[in-house]
Amino acid sequence: MTIRPAAILLALLMHGMLVMLVMPITSVMLVVSVMSTSPAHADEPGQADLDAAIDAKLAADDLDDYGTVLDRCKAAIKKGLDEESRKFADNLYTGTLIDRAGMVVEAIFDSPRPDPQWPRMRTYALRDLNEAIERDPQLGAAQLMLARLEALPGGNRQRAIAAAEKAVELGGEDRLQIAQAHVILGNLEDDDKAKRAADYDKAVELAPRDADVRRTRGLFHLLNNDFEKARADLEVAIEEKPDDASLLEALGMSFLMENKLDEALKTFDKAVELDPDAAGALLQRARVLALKGEQPKAIADLDKAIELEPDDATPLVLRARIQQQAGNTEQAETDLERVLEKQPEHPAALELRGLIAAERNDYPAAIRDFRKLVSKNGDDALLVGQLGMLYLAAKQPREAIKRFTRALELDENQFLSRRGRSDAEISIGNHAAALADLEKALVLDDDNDGVLNNLAWLLATSPDDAIRDGKRAVELATKACEKTEWKQAHIISTLAAAHAETGDFEKAREYSQKAVDTGDSAPEVKEQLANELASYAQQKPWREKQELAEAALEGVKDDLLIEAVTEDEADDAAEKPAGKKPAVEEPAEEKKPTVNREPRRPFD
Repeated sequence: MTIRPAAILLALLMHGMLVMLVMPITSVMLVVSVMSTSPAHADEPGQADLDAAIDAKLAADDLDDYGTVLDRCKAAIKKGLDEESRKFADNLYTGTLIDRAGMVVEAIFDSPRPDPQWPRMRTYALRDLNEAIERDPQLGAAQLMLARLEALPGGNRQRAIAAAEKAVELGGEDRLQIAQAHVILGNLEDDDKAKRAADYDKAVELAPRDADVRRTRGLFHLLNNDFEKARADLEVAIEEKPDDASLLEALGMSFLMENKLDEALKTFDKAVELDPDAAGALLQRARVLALKGEQPKAIADLDKAIELEPDDATPLVLRARIQQQAGNTEQAETDLERVLEKQPEHPAALELRGLIAAERNDYPAAIRDFRKLVSKNGDDALLVGQLGMLYLAAKQPREAIKRFTRALELDENQFLSRRGRSDAEISIGNHAAALADLEKALVLDDDNDGVLNNLAWLLATSPDDAIRDGKRAVELATKACEKTEWKQAHIISTLAAAHAETGDFEKAREYSQKAVDTGDSAPEVKEQLANELASYAQQKPWREKQELAEAALEGVKDDLLIEAVTEDEADDAAEKPAGKKPAVEEPAEEKKPTVNREPRRPFD
């Protein structure tokens, strides 16, 4: 076939934007320049293959077509071309590599749902891009695509950064390319939030109306709880892409995270109206409805979200939580088992299953689930503290102390563990340690009636003379009674004990009688309060020191033979010197208390 300049120009005009999409601008201009000014070179051995490559390129619309172009170009070069045609063939070959990679990149990034084969697709695209860049390192578009692919999970982070920086350098007047490269650099910044923000700001400066650029910065602001700035970016993105339900979903999240439930609901309504099959918007709307107390509507949205995305654990766990709160425990557990069957270590499902077990006083089951959580998240102080609370509820105070101690090593200001450890220490008679923890807990929350009461009780009733302080006990107990509106019998009884410690037995009897009159109907509580009143009638202050035995807890260690080092370190923390932490948990020794007495009162 002889090259026909007029036919090429006509074909370019007819293909319009299609040609611009499949062929780099430099290649297009080269086609026009060479074919409109150069004579045909039909006598060159490779010319027929080059002609076929050009025809295939103009008609290309799938990966196989691009493969044909590449094969024809290679054949033409191998057979022989003059210098000018060889240069054109080289450019056509390089441009086709980029175009073929671009089609794969588009399939990866523009798909509504990730293709499970995307890692293999990335490898395919990287092969083309690497060859194209090796042929011409100054191809900014290729560097940008390379950066996007390497920035994906499992990619080469350093190579992605280098490629993005190169795309910025080569951007020239292409402001969008430079903006997109800055977005990638911002996404890859791990630690420096200010640097990340600067990259996103630069991207918006260069491409202020690009929806994806605005979306990225909006989500960054959202994750940093800067809701007004997030909404400003997301609203611009929505103006540019009014049919994108995911943008409305993100906007709705900015309202939800700020607890603006009405605005969030309206926004999620719009997202669902725009795309009724948007599982994400249905899920978030269900959250809002649940928070507003509209559980049936929330369940309906979750039912549909689960139908649309049956393998997504999040709506199943949320539906289980709503069912659990509504008292429908069986339905909740059915959803959780469905999740855990496929994802045995799903953290939210394990946590909720553990809480449900604790609600029915099945502490071994609850502890097993929370130990699994801690084994994977040993640096989560709150989670470790929750495990301690479960041991405490299971009447294993020494095991609880180990977990609370570990949690406080991670976060010394965590109130849950500080308060929990003091409760456990009281239950085993370690008043000096309990006093220290209660004093610190009081600094963290000086209005907590439980801390006020327990500290006052220690100061009023401890057998340790060095600990007792009747005057301060009266002050703390009075404040606790006021905080609870004088409705808690055990707190009123603490005030009675405090007055007895000061020697004011008249007030001690007065408040002790009030505690008896206010008390619940539990026989053991009534007996305890009556004994205290009798003591004050005899002008005797009350003294108490518990030494609770460790309750049996069947099945916990059998089901979990070894835990992560982070939990094992906690196991002996309360009984070994600081810094002396074994790598493997040792069985706790059985301790024989001199007094085996049930706790005087439940600690909240």
